[in-house]
Amino acid sequence: MRLCLVGADFEENLGIGMIAAAAEDAGHAVSVEPFNHRSAMQALCKTLCTRAPDVIGLSIQFQHRVPEFLRLARTLRRDGYRGHITCGGQFPSLAWKETLDPRNGIDSVVLHEGERTVVALLAALEVATPLADVPGLAIVGDDGAPLRTASQPLASLDELPLPKRYRPHSRHMGVPFIPLMASRGCWEACAYCSIVAFYKDARDYGGGKLIRQRSAQNVADEMALLWHRAGGSGVFCFHDDNFLLPKPERSLERVKAIHAALEEHGVGTLGIVGKSRPDCIDRPLARALRELGTVRLYIGVENASEIGAGHLGRGAKASRADEALSACREAGIFVCYNLLVFEPDSRLDHIGDNIAFIRRHPWFPVNFCRAEPYYGTPLHHDLAGRGGLSGSYLGFDYRIEDNRAELLFRVCAAAFRQRNFAPDGVANRYMGLGYAAKLVQQFYDDPHGRIGYLLERADDVTSGISLETASFLEEALELVESGLDHEELTRRTVDLGLRIAAADARWHAELDETYAMISELGEPPPRRPAEIPSRLRRLARSIVLGTSLTFGASLLTAGCDTNKPVPTDGGLDSTRDGFVVDPLPPDMGRDATRDGFVVDPLPPDMGLDAARDSTRDGFVVDPLPPDMSSPQASLDNPPATDRESCDDLFHWTDSSPKRSTRSQDLPLYDPPSVELQSRCEDDQVFVTVRGLDQPATTRWQATGAIHGEGLDVCWLPASETDLLRVAVRTRGGVAVLELRARDAGQLDTRSLL
Repeated sequence: MRLCLVGADFEENLGIGMIAAAAEDAGHAVSVEPFNHRSAMQALCKTLCTRAPDVIGLSIQFQHRVPEFLRLARTLRRDGYRGHITCGGQFPSLAWKETLDPRNGIDSVVLHEGERTVVALLAALEVATPLADVPGLAIVGDDGAPLRTASQPLASLDELPLPKRYRPHSRHMGVPFIPLMASRGCWEACAYCSIVAFYKDARDYGGGKLIRQRSAQNVADEMALLWHRAGGSGVFCFHDDNFLLPKPERSLERVKAIHAALEEHGVGTLGIVGKSRPDCIDRPLARALRELGTVRLYIGVENASEIGAGHLGRGAKASRADEALSACREAGIFVCYNLLVFEPDSRLDHIGDNIAFIRRHPWFPVNFCRAEPYYGTPLHHDLAGRGGLSGSYLGFDYRIEDNRAELLFRVCAAAFRQRNFAPDGVANRYMGLGYAAKLVQQFYDDPHGRIGYLLERADDVTSGISLETASFLEEALELVESGLDHEELTRRTVDLGLRIAAADARWHAELDETYAMISELGEPPPRRPAEIPSRLRRLARSIVLGTSLTFGASLLTAGCDTNKPVPTDGGLDSTRDGFVVDPLPPDMGRDATRDGFVVDPLPPDMGLDAARDSTRDGFVVDPLPPDMSSPQASLDNPPATDRESCDDLFHWTDSSPKRSTRSQDLPLYDPPSVELQSRCEDDQVFVTVRGLDQPATTRWQATGAIHGEGLDVCWLPASETDLLRVAVRTRGGVAVLELRARDAGQLDTRSLL
């Protein structure tokens, strides 16, 4: 059988690689087609219909991209594809009934872990065996109702073939970036977490454990093979749901066992990226992790308020987050984290606790957002029971119970939209700064003593942004506490958003300069290939890392192809090269990110009340525009312009709010969904606000001269670091947008130097 797997391919998509390895091991031909942005749909459909594989498998991991994948399946059917379409991932495993709606054109859902089920599905299709006999599937029965077949739990992860490495590794700071999986599952019960919902549903469906691990030896064997194949270097990104175990002492034993096995295999300098709950880390473990090569951890702080963490079902004292971050700081591990400061039962004092936490740990980058009710999660079920959900299964929305907390959420969604959620926003860019500096420290020689200075500078920039963000969030909190009328609060939100945007101009310049200094170090020095132990040679002859790798010694000498820098993240929606880190929880309507934050905002128009297909940036203005109505325009975001630079270590896309219209008893209930479009003529930039479907007023700001007003202006940037800001106000809300001179179309910035 010919199987074509389709999914996000911003980095090696580990899930696709594992399915491909299992299918090829069973004798089937497998190809992979990337689907990174909805703009690629037409060309992808043409390719798939032309090649006409027997089976198309859609890898749908994140809820925010579900509408695109379902639309892809529908388009394939419309264009004449008659083969079998299946899909898998967290969302379809939980929403299998909705996914199998006949209008979607999907024939089956591979539930939960798919390696064995895909092989059985292909075998059944090959000989026309009834699919009801294939375990681990959801299908439509003879009576037209969706059903799940018998379960097929996987007891041991060591039984799985190693994933097919179907394309070259991405590189971070010149070092191969290699995704890896050492465990699956989670033992906790966080209310917002689709991972927990996924594995608990798998256990309820077919039994088995909530968490399983590969043996330390098995993990080290794969790491060693990949390390030698990549030329004796590599950053291993563990996409485990939890990199560590509940008890730090058990994790310490496992880390030491992996370390010892790697040394036996002749593995030298490497880097490790992973994620962990804060209650799983103590100081001895942090030191051992650093000795192993850990350079970065995403730590799931989520909410630093004891009460707020309890609302989210975190199952651990919030104080453990302070201890974990301090332990990592002392050990020299770079950390970033996310704060779900808004949730259904938020109160203003809970927000204050989180502001204090940011100030206690300013050297670690943070973003803050709202907990989203992903399909099938306890939060989803709880809000449904309260009658508090709006939207559809493709993306739910809710209103925070406390009016003042809901109002603060709306103010922050407006004022911080550009900083927190724009693809190249300050928050997204500074997430990678400390990581880049750590990679330089880990892999580069330092004969001139420059790396120490770069680490200090990265610390200073990161701390400055974190502390300023905390202060701006505190201003927003005080704004809501002041009890202003709706009109005055809207005006003050505009002012706050524009001041944040003005501050962004300075931080972008700082980030540009620091990243440029790191880039000046060039490539890491070549390393002499380590001697390959005989045991590893024997191992290489006995296994295959997917059919893209060969047996024997050639496996250990095949270099990492660096001619084509490949962008990151199997699950993120963007166009820039970078690196992938763990999908972070939800937001104020975020649409995935360039690496790091993958959140699930409400999708455009597929079942949502008055949902909007939001674009880049958005927000506020001063005089309230006259009341009118007109048909809503539909905008399709163009892909971001490629620009290679050192800070492309994270892969972000627009993460601006996408919401159904909120309740009108509070202001900022329906902010405009707009974007800036620019064209350049010599040193002039002509800028237009696009996407408005109703009257609006604007306020423009920049260091350079601005000619014109309203929705169209001519901007003469004062320098390449100049940043144009505009606040756009409609009757329903505000949006603040930014445009950097260096990003303005084809502007010749040489004339600005």
